[in-house]
Amino acid sequence: MPIVRDIAIALLFTWTFIDGFVVFRRKTGQTENRDRSSLRLLMIASPLTWAVSIGLAFTSIGALQDPALQMVGLLVMAIGIVVRSTAIAQLGRFHTPNVAVLTDHQVKATGLYRVVRHPSYLGALIAFAGFALALGNWLSLLSIMMVIPAIYMHRIREEESALTEALGDSYSEYCRHTKRLIPWIY
Repeated sequence: MPIVRDIAIALLFTWTFIDGFVVFRRKTGQTENRDRSSLRLLMIASPLTWAVSIGLAFTSIGALQDPALQMVGLLVMAIGIVVRSTAIAQLGRFHTPNVAVLTDHQVKATGLYRVVRHPSYLGALIAFAGFALALGNWLSLLSIMMVIPAIYMHRIREEESALTEALGDSYSEYCRHTKRLIPWIY
């Protein structure tokens, strides 16, 4: 259904603009920065993947024939945005766009962080899966689900390495008791 596809695209751009505005206000200085490549990869590969997925959604190749799936996609996208926004708010000033460890950084093990170590990434992945489904094209869904999770997994490895190095035993202990991305599973 073209109207659902168009709403999903508008929602994607609105969400990423607001999310970027909120998150990039907290970019740290060079001293705290431990980001090797994940932010650059995220900023280049994600928009390229969105563009390919959106382009595919405007073709008949791979079109889904079930408008109900597109509506479910919008709902899933909204849930993902809420999860990500909540996680960002709960982490507060420790949530930065670049992988960084602040001088007074502490392990956050309450709220959504009690359930998974990376709830903002989980929320983003849920939102992008919903977005892809709302586009109404299985090739769009395939391209997003192949690229975006790979980018976030790279970022998670980079972030966990930095946090383990900086926070030591407290972060290692947190990792032993909290799943990385999917509650009770992974």
